[in-house]
Amino acid sequence: MNPGLIFILALLIAFLVYFIRRMVTGRSSQTTTKDWLLYLLIAPLMIAAFLGFFFYADSKGIDEELSVKWTNIILTAAFVFGYAVKKFWQYRQRWTFWTEIGVLIVAHFGTLQRLHWQKASYFWLILVIGIPEMVLVFFLVALIFKPDAGLSSEALPK
Repeated sequence: MNPGLIFILALLIAFLVYFIRRMVTGRSSQTTTKDWLLYLLIAPLMIAAFLGFFFYADSKGIDEELSVKWTNIILTAAFVFGYAVKKFWQYRQRWTFWTEIGVLIVAHFGTLQRLHWQKASYFWLILVIGIPEMVLVFFLVALIFKPDAGLSSEALPK
C-alpha cells in the first residue's frame, strides 16, 4: 500500500479519535452535543468514501499515482476553502461571495491538476501549497469582503 494513502487514512482516523476524546473529556465549551454527533458521523463517512474511492480506482485499473494526486488536490481544496468559508461565513447570503469562492475553486483545480506528479507521495501538498494558497484566498476574498466587519449588534449571539 502507498505511504501517501496510509498517511491520509491515519490522519482521518486520528481526527476521529481526537473528536471522540474531546467529547468524552468535555473540553468542548462551545461545541454542542449535536455538533459532536455530526462529527462522529462525518469522520467514518469520510474514511469510507476515501477507501471506496481507492478500491474503485484499483478495480478499474486507474493508476495509483492519479488516485493519490486527486485525493491530495481535493483534501487541499477542502482545507483551503473550508477555512475561507468559515472565516467569511457572515457573507454567505451574498451571491458575490459564492461566485468568488467558486471562481477560486475552479482556479485551484485547474492549476493543481496541471502539476507534473512524478511519484504518488505528495501527502505534504496540504502544507506546501495549501497554506500559501489559503493566504492568497483570504487576501482575495478580503478585497471584496472585510472579515469580521459589518456585524451589527442584532447579529451577535445573546
